[in-house]
Amino acid sequence: MTQTGSAPVHRDRRDDEQFEDVEPGGDEHSPFATAPIAQAGLGVVAAAFGVASLFGASSLAMFGKKGIPGPGMFPTATAVAVTALGLALVVISVIRRIRTGPGESLACTKPELLRAGSVWAGLMICIALMEVIGFAAASALLIAYLVLLVERVRAVKAVIAIVAVPVAAYLLFGFVLGVDLPTSAFIEGI
Repeated sequence: MTQTGSAPVHRDRRDDEQFEDVEPGGDEHSPFATAPIAQAGLGVVAAAFGVASLFGASSLAMFGKKGIPGPGMFPTATAVAVTALGLALVVISVIRRIRTGPGESLACTKPELLRAGSVWAGLMICIALMEVIGFAAASALLIAYLVLLVERVRAVKAVIAIVAVPVAAYLLFGFVLGVDLPTSAFIEGI
């Protein structure tokens, strides 16, 4: 952040190496900020995903032994939240479109689409691996993939995150909440 006159000016990252000054509260330059139709479309997709997840979670028990949260509690709560937020995005986007007009068209470049696709592919592979190598190992691989290959972060903090996040999630869901997480078919208990 740099100072010019009386108002602070923030450095805003654009592309990989170009920076430009942006006044706080100034105009957004993101295509999503100015394309209400794209936002509404994303809201519909999120709401549909939430509803589908809610149907998938409905077969899981909401509560386990002694009234503790069961394996269906978190997926159900998350599905309801994603559905509600998706619908809220649709409503807000439609209102914004009515007030401000159509906005800019949303165009993604091929590298942006490939990057988004690689994140989804990594997530799908992680889900498939959970039944084979267990929750902790599959989560560690997913985080390593996202941090090291997608984001290309090379730092000690990245390694700490790769190890700490899956361990913390395993401890939280496995021990604190008592959720039965997928374990390795090869190594019992992991």
